Amino acid sequence: MLLRFMSQDKVGSDRRAGVVAVSIPQRFLQACSGPTAEYAPRFYLEAKIDIADVRSGFRESLSVNRALDIVPLEEDALWTEDMVHDVSPEMMADMPPPGAKVLPLPAFVNREHIRRVERQFLSYLLRHFEIRIYRNPALNLYSAAGESRGDFEARCLESLEGSFRQDLDGLREVFERRVEKIKEGSLRAERWTDPEPDKLTTQVRNRIHQASERIVDLFLRAELRQNPPAHARPGNLGDDLDDRLAWIELEASEAVRRLMEEYLGRAGDLDEYVVRPSLKDVHVGAVTILWVPVEACR
Repeated sequence: MLLRFMSQDKVGSDRRAGVVAVSIPQRFLQACSGPTAEYAPRFYLEAKIDIADVRSGFRESLSVNRALDIVPLEEDALWTEDMVHDVSPEMMADMPPPGAKVLPLPAFVNREHIRRVERQFLSYLLRHFEIRIYRNPALNLYSAAGESRGDFEARCLESLEGSFRQDLDGLREVFERRVEKIKEGSLRAERWTDPEPDKLTTQVRNRIHQASERIVDLFLRAELRQNPPAHARPGNLGDDLDDRLAWIELEASEAVRRLMEEYLGRAGDLDEYVVRPSLKDVHVGAVTILWVPVEACR
């Protein structure tokens, strides 16, 4: 639906009268609660923003729509946030509801004023429109369009998987060497002190082998996306074989836990990165008069 009004614009088809008829689309915002009699005018503008941020690799095409209070505007005036309103296009209609009474447009609304509104809407978007995404500075990774914090953290963890596994393997080798050292020392002691070394040597080997398997299994089951199972702290331990093996198992569990906490901290160390459009990214559409129920303007 088009609105035609007489503009005191010197650029017109009727130079003798000094006026020209200006056509502008108009739409009507539906009342939130029941019918309303009076509708006040606002400017309504839409823009398409195509963002392609080189640094973060963020790319997205967005549609932006805003309503603006109709107030006198100087050429260099800057819109403030309280002048601009979010509106839903789904709540608009092309025709007024039955019985609607539209209030008059202010006298200063002319063709030049409308052109100025379009320019200032572009300026407003360049100053105020922004998208905040997540960044992991340590990994130099940025979240993608629509990616939640949780999904981005999971992606950061995935990127750390190879490094985590290498560090985990290095730790496992350290503890395997410690178990092997205990094994060698225990077997030498058994051969010299026991009258039946073969029998006791087999028992020693089995106990050490069982402890070694538990330690290896601890490292194999370690997953970066979950905390390691709690390892019961042994009581008062002495210096016999079982006590020393129990301490090594406990130390291995704590070493795995510390490594996981380190990597989880690296993945979750996020801050915000602000993406703003450039002039070439913003494409502003034509102005529409949006008639808004008077109670919605208060």
